Amino acid sequence: MFKKFFTYPVILVIVIAIIVTILFGSLLRHHYQGGERFKSLQKIAVFFAEIPSNMKFIITHKSIDGDVITPIDGLFHKGKELFTKKLSNSTNRDELILISRHDGDLGRSIVEIRDLNTFEVIHSYLPNIESIYKKIDLSKPEFDSLKKDIGINRFYMWHPIITSEGELIFQSNSPLVKVDFNSKVVWINDEDIFHHSINLDNEGNIYVPSYKNPYSEKIIKYVGLEKLNENHFFADDAINILDKEGKIFFSKSVSEILIEHGFAHRIFAQEDYTSDPIHLNDIQPVLYDGPYYKKGDVFLSMRNLSMVVLYRPSSNKIIKIIEGNFFNQHDVDILDDENISIYNNNSHHNYKNERQINNNEILIYNFVTDTFSKKFDEVFKKYGINTGTHGLIDFLKDGSAIVEDRNNGRILYLDPDGEIVWIFTNLDSKKQIYDLWWSRIISPEKSKKLRKLIMNKS
Repeated sequence: MFKKFFTYPVILVIVIAIIVTILFGSLLRHHYQGGERFKSLQKIAVFFAEIPSNMKFIITHKSIDGDVITPIDGLFHKGKELFTKKLSNSTNRDELILISRHDGDLGRSIVEIRDLNTFEVIHSYLPNIESIYKKIDLSKPEFDSLKKDIGINRFYMWHPIITSEGELIFQSNSPLVKVDFNSKVVWINDEDIFHHSINLDNEGNIYVPSYKNPYSEKIIKYVGLEKLNENHFFADDAINILDKEGKIFFSKSVSEILIEHGFAHRIFAQEDYTSDPIHLNDIQPVLYDGPYYKKGDVFLSMRNLSMVVLYRPSSNKIIKIIEGNFFNQHDVDILDDENISIYNNNSHHNYKNERQINNNEILIYNFVTDTFSKKFDEVFKKYGINTGTHGLIDFLKDGSAIVEDRNNGRILYLDPDGEIVWIFTNLDSKKQIYDLWWSRIISPEKSKKLRKLIMNKS
């Protein structure tokens, strides 16, 4: 029976199938390791390999082009309400809150100005994303696949900052965009890929990270690449300062800063090549002179080095390196002349490359004593605030704060004693939880101007 089955044609087919399988696997291996040979065949192999996952996506999300954002796993918040007021006798606030989120019902990103007391929406930004793409040079290597990768509905407005005139500045790991109060595009800067935090100084200058391209000679020496390409990438994070018109007047590679100060080993000493060894996620400008930092300095949060650096652009000097007691941190804030806060994600990876998360922490670093203390520790543990990535805290003048627990899709407002005033969960009408894209408090002075602007429009 076996002899009849294993005839010459059957054996030939099996041998050919084995050879094809080996070649198919080899092409996939070349693709995912960034191999340069047989590029066309690599694309064909990847296309067939991704058919099962693509079919699953189409069936699950009822979308062929993939231009949708999927909900966050919301088991933790099952049965929760969109907005829950927990402390009714809290202080009435003049501040507003600026929230960037994915609206599950609209199926796109939205930015809202809300009342901090009632959480009522008093103004919304819904820019036409297609009009943004029309103003970007999509022929540049950095952006030739931007529209394909992000689409329309997946274009989020990351850490938007608002001016006193109601203008909004944001990015989506993309060019930097400014829109007016009516969501019309004012300008776009497509010199680099901008990412993560956006902050302003007292003169209205804009501080935002980007990926530099092409690389400088100092970077090429270690990386071996001249610029990013389809299969290879090195995240050459840069500090950028732009004027109100979106023109860059200062730009400096963080890799170069570390190399020039003798810290090249911190970037390139890994056993294997790492494409994102620094991961600059916050640039916090210093707005006034003090005993430990000067106006014009910047605090840099380097997540993948678990390092916060005080840097002086005017002299290209690292003033201080802060390490210890935090892992994969985000969001540095200046509290006063001698204290800063650090949002400690408190996470690491195990041998399976699984992210292990303890509860997040708000660390206060004191320059006088060179020590750390914790704030709101009990409430973070009680409410399971444990976003593995992202996450921020924004303090008000009296010591109260909003905390964005991003991976859990919620924002919590805490009074100065750490009591929960309210919790917002980014739910749609089906009770599905969606992404948040970094909220912030709007100061009382700016809030007053914005309220007047909104009232005049009404």
